[in-house]
Amino acid sequence: MKRLAVLALMLVLPAVPAAAGSCDTVLDDALRAIVMTRADLQFRSDYADAPDSFRLSVVDSLFARPLDTEAYVRGVAEEFAALGSLESLVIESARELDVELAPIPPGDDGPGSAEPKAPGAEVLDVLLPAVRLAAEEMDLAFANISAEERRYIAENAPILLEEKEFAPEKPIEVKDRETKEQEEKGAMVLEIAGRVRERHIARAGQILARAVDVALPLIESLAESPPAPPAPAGRKLPAGIATGDVWDAVETEIGTVVIGGPGPTVYRGTCAVIIDLGGDDMYLAPVGGGGPMLPAAILIDVSGDDRYEGGRGSLGAGFMGAGVLADLDGDDSYRAGSFSIASGLFGVGLLLDKAGNDTYAGDTCVEGSGAFGIGVLVDERGNDSYHGALFCQAFGFVKGFGLLYDAAGNDIYFAGGKYTDEIRYFDHYLSLSQGFGFGWRPDASGGIGVLADEGGNDVYVSDIFGQGSSYWFAVGGLVDFAGNDQYVSYQYAQGAATHITMAALVDLAGNDNYVSNGVSQGCGHDLAIGILHDLAGDDNYTCQGLSQAAGNANGIGVLFDDSGNDSYMVRDQVNTQGYGDLRRDYGSVGIFLDCGGRDSYSGRGKDNTWWSASSYGIGVDTESQEAQQ
Repeated sequence: MKRLAVLALMLVLPAVPAAAGSCDTVLDDALRAIVMTRADLQFRSDYADAPDSFRLSVVDSLFARPLDTEAYVRGVAEEFAALGSLESLVIESARELDVELAPIPPGDDGPGSAEPKAPGAEVLDVLLPAVRLAAEEMDLAFANISAEERRYIAENAPILLEEKEFAPEKPIEVKDRETKEQEEKGAMVLEIAGRVRERHIARAGQILARAVDVALPLIESLAESPPAPPAPAGRKLPAGIATGDVWDAVETEIGTVVIGGPGPTVYRGTCAVIIDLGGDDMYLAPVGGGGPMLPAAILIDVSGDDRYEGGRGSLGAGFMGAGVLADLDGDDSYRAGSFSIASGLFGVGLLLDKAGNDTYAGDTCVEGSGAFGIGVLVDERGNDSYHGALFCQAFGFVKGFGLLYDAAGNDIYFAGGKYTDEIRYFDHYLSLSQGFGFGWRPDASGGIGVLADEGGNDVYVSDIFGQGSSYWFAVGGLVDFAGNDQYVSYQYAQGAATHITMAALVDLAGNDNYVSNGVSQGCGHDLAIGILHDLAGDDNYTCQGLSQAAGNANGIGVLFDDSGNDSYMVRDQVNTQGYGDLRRDYGSVGIFLDCGGRDSYSGRGKDNTWWSASSYGIGVDTESQEAQQ
């Protein structure tokens, strides 16, 4: 009977006029064709796991109202794009993690420094107290756990996220034993993590961010009219910390402080504070990162084509600490190991690059990665290149928020190429990046990862899991505001969500290309919603199967294209372009809407037509008013 009702409605609905370039106005009519309303697009909570102690409120909210996922992801991208300070970045990041922070009042930047005066003393009077206060906040964050447990986290927290490279010669029993050990250690880390006070972690990052906000104009003024450097007589300089144009360097109770002059400087030691006034500098040590031995660190470089080669937990990173790196000008190179380059693991990591054509390269949890903490990377200008292996480029793990915001330029994002996806393939690599939220199944809900690119013709390349996707009670999003962009991935990508989760890829303008194999391009699998929404431009979509608005295992898959002359190519016509099946005792839903332009199809779709080939799937192609004239 229901199928007859669907067919009857479809004979009538093509005559309903649609507004030009707005899929939202067509959605209600499309749902009516499959005897549904927006209120029906929700998940059965009795099929999902009960909330765990790490569940974020936004995850529960979107699970109850899945269609709000796109608005949430786009709202996060727009809000962070409009923020004007590092402190506001931390405050808003913390809020996404259900942690409220009040702004630090103007003038309340800590007590004056008792350190010896030197050029830039006014700046140090701002930065040094902030480093002290941030270190105190990190101690408060771990006050509820013992010293032994703190050491356990320092040693084993990375186990939750680190992968081993494929070793085909390793016996299966060895792999099984290693997996069991990883699970046992991971479970212990999670138990301890439940007693960590995340508000104090966020507060440590806020204090450093506020201090850098206050210090930046002072440092820029100092660089424009530098006084003569101080004479080193009577001052014992730390050996081997820095060479070249070093104005001053001194040991303090919070760590080493170095001021580099306007010429080239080479840094070879870990420092609590570095201020460099110019020159093509080289950083050959783990700098700009807070950790167990140095809880807080700040690095500010005014100009020059700089080379950063930090180790683990460096370059605007916090691994059980807080770190801020700000580079104000120049074509810079950032290269580091895992948990670096704007990464927060039980910490806060911020990296701000204001100008230049920059390159970023790291391994795991880099370039805007948050796990039990916050990782934010902001690049304001230039044609930039981002390269990472795993969990990078806006990644949010348990109680984590990861953001990568690039404001301008033709950028390249690459994630993968190192860790083989042994579960599914031996010729593809895990990515889990580029706007990806991820949980520790089945024990801990995931976090939030959002990649926002505001301008330029960009290229996004991932392999398995990426590009506005998520897994296990998490939220992932990629929002590209403008430009002719290329999206290339293999599987679980381009607005794909798997296993009780939410994700969206939103592209607002430009002639774009989307290429994947499957479980992509607006696909929801297992109580999950995946959305791909392209608002404008002549776009091309290519995939194999279970994509282009495919719902599977009680998932919801959505593809909206508001306008433009588009091309949709598929190999499997059965489960694409508006596909939904019956699983358990209710349906999976696929909603495909193209709401303007002259379009071409290789699958079941057809220009200016409505179609349905499954009980809970619908496809609509309707011409805009301009096209009909």
